[in-house]
Amino acid sequence: MVCLFTAACCCLFTLAWDDDSMVRVGLSYGSSVQPAFNVLSDKGYRVGYFDGDRFVEMGRLGTRYVAFCRDTTLYTNGRTVSTASSQGATAFKPYHLEVEYDFDSVEEALSFIDEVRDAGYNDEIFPVFRQGEFRVRINHYSAEQYAEEDREAMSEYLPFGSLSVVGPSRDVITVLDLNEISIAAQIVPPSGTWPAVRAMDGGAMKRGLYTYNGAFEMRRLSGGDITFLNTLSLADYLKGVLPYEMDGAWPLEALKAQAVCARSYLLSNLNKHKDFDICNTTHCQVYYGTAKETARVRQAVEETRDEVLTYQGKTVSAFYFSSSGGYTESAHNVWGGDTAPYCAAVPDPYEDQASITHFSKTVTRSELTSLISSWGTGIDRVADCYVSTYTEPAHNVYAVTFVGENGKRYTISGCDNVRIKLSSLVKSPRFDITGGSQGGETLYAAGGEKLPSGPLTVITGSDELVESPSKPYVMTENGLVLAKGSASGGGGSSFTFAGSGLGHNVGMSQFGAKGMAERDMDYEEILHHYFTDIRISSLS
Repeated sequence: MVCLFTAACCCLFTLAWDDDSMVRVGLSYGSSVQPAFNVLSDKGYRVGYFDGDRFVEMGRLGTRYVAFCRDTTLYTNGRTVSTASSQGATAFKPYHLEVEYDFDSVEEALSFIDEVRDAGYNDEIFPVFRQGEFRVRINHYSAEQYAEEDREAMSEYLPFGSLSVVGPSRDVITVLDLNEISIAAQIVPPSGTWPAVRAMDGGAMKRGLYTYNGAFEMRRLSGGDITFLNTLSLADYLKGVLPYEMDGAWPLEALKAQAVCARSYLLSNLNKHKDFDICNTTHCQVYYGTAKETARVRQAVEETRDEVLTYQGKTVSAFYFSSSGGYTESAHNVWGGDTAPYCAAVPDPYEDQASITHFSKTVTRSELTSLISSWGTGIDRVADCYVSTYTEPAHNVYAVTFVGENGKRYTISGCDNVRIKLSSLVKSPRFDITGGSQGGETLYAAGGEKLPSGPLTVITGSDELVESPSKPYVMTENGLVLAKGSASGGGGSSFTFAGSGLGHNVGMSQFGAKGMAERDMDYEEILHHYFTDIRISSLS
């Protein structure tokens, strides 16, 4: 998981949520809203809406492969639905003739449709799902006047009832049958609610490459394209998160630790999006439905039912990431601020070094100059680059300084800011830079500590602080000698960024959790290792 830390990192510990509560997950929203979404359910759909967490059924639709669309002019070409015309496309227009009669069930509406067809009508005719009643609509027109002109002719096919003209509505969802390429139905939910559908058999529905439990909810915010949500229980949501955030074949105790983290993260980040609870990307937590769900994943969720991490009585934002490379980092050093004190830097000796990410990238001065050219550094051409500040006690990179041939310096600071700005070179804040002005050598203090890889500040005999040359002399028992280092190549013309780990390094290391579980430690030990002074509490 890659997430941006926000000040709203925790919420009040409350009994209002548990694993049976409904979670609304944004699948397509913001810039990814679309006029139509293709969905497959083998046995059809229960059509309705949500009254809070309760699904209210309005009726049932037997069509198997459909597109849920905004109420506008639509074009289908094969099984692609769009608002843009293309050669050979079939058009569906937003004005219709509606039969002025309230049917008590969809079956009655369909029986009426059969009578109209028996009378010789062979064009578009379909039911409309409404709260407590059903209507029938006939044909489709591009403008109100064309529907009005056709009203009298269409009335001849009706066994009873009269016709009125209806136009497009921001609340309506049109359902296209993608097998018959026709309008299957329209959904008109009660005011203040949005159309939703469940699989007829209570099972999963398929959208694109992925299959989802629960319901699909369709919101036309501001009357525009559809914001497409998956609404399902918290427990089912977690079963779709775990195998995408952690390998579903990993040890059970690691998966249980991940389940508690994911549940805590969800409940403490419910306000990250305005129109739903959480999204399905790395901005929140990765979620793609049932495709990777395993028996072990289900067991992990069930055996940690309703459990969250709390700190001083509040549910916490339980951050996690892939691997630390040896030491996690405090939230303060990574994102700044004084929040998330439970995310302190802790040693992480449990990761399997053969499995975690190790990275090394060598770039020339010209390439590094090109990389930082858009940052407004004032540097014309990079002459040197070095780690200027390491964190304590983790010894992760907190600041990197660039020196220009024009003498100007530019420093980026904050562990995650460094990682993100140098993302083409590093995968975590745990790395070193070799090469540059030190002629490709790394210098060490008498105690064995590696010195920063740039100019050093030293105290002179007159107690003045001055910057030393990049290859300083040191005083030994044999007198003044040139400092010795370990050769690392580069010769000063290039820089090598090398380290280990993957992610922001805050909270639980997933590879570390795996290593602890393989050492027979349980999920509670894992969580207490990575999170300081937390409690594992039950929502129920």
